[in-house]
Amino acid sequence: MERTDRPVVPDGLPRLRAGWHASPEQGACLMEYVSVLAGTSFDDHPRCTDPTLAALARLVNDASTDDGRPLLAAFAPALAGTARFRDARRTAAVVHAAVRAAAAAAEHPALLRRHLARAGRRCVRVAGTGPRAGLARWLDPLYRQGPGRHRLEAAVAALWDLPGPRRDAALRATLAAAVAAARAPVTGGPVPSAHAPGPRPDQLQA
Repeated sequence: MERTDRPVVPDGLPRLRAGWHASPEQGACLMEYVSVLAGTSFDDHPRCTDPTLAALARLVNDASTDDGRPLLAAFAPALAGTARFRDARRTAAVVHAAVRAAAAAAEHPALLRRHLARAGRRCVRVAGTGPRAGLARWLDPLYRQGPGRHRLEAAVAALWDLPGPRRDAALRATLAAAVAAARAPVTGGPVPSAHAPGPRPDQLQA
């Protein structure tokens, strides 16, 4: 019997699949899907999305099951409007939110303890004042490509051992927390608790 519980992809939009694709006819990863939705050239690095969020979205897309991946399309409108938010403090908040959400869902959260602590310290450092804080903010591009990227990869990797439906739900929760952090006002306030729950995907609005 044919399944009817999968989300229906609107006409003109590619189906979400793992990996990189040469054209929409082959399918699309989540960020390629965003590029089509935004009306830009077909690319998995669209300029309309914050690069830290885009990196996480690509990881989440490839780690999702074939059944769970279509549900990621709900994130596309929110992802498409985050490029204007780029800021070192926001980068740090996105990484911290992603690691925190993954640690809350992972079978072995201790594997992320060191990454979570360092992500939290990064949030405090870039929100500070003085030469060191200024240097940390200036080095944000290096952080995104190095330690920040590594922590996102660790967060997603920690969810791989979960059974399929739980893994998909945890990956969506991780991406939802990161998107919410990117869209929140930048503040110099305290870093959220590692045990504080992140928002659900249905709480996000485009």
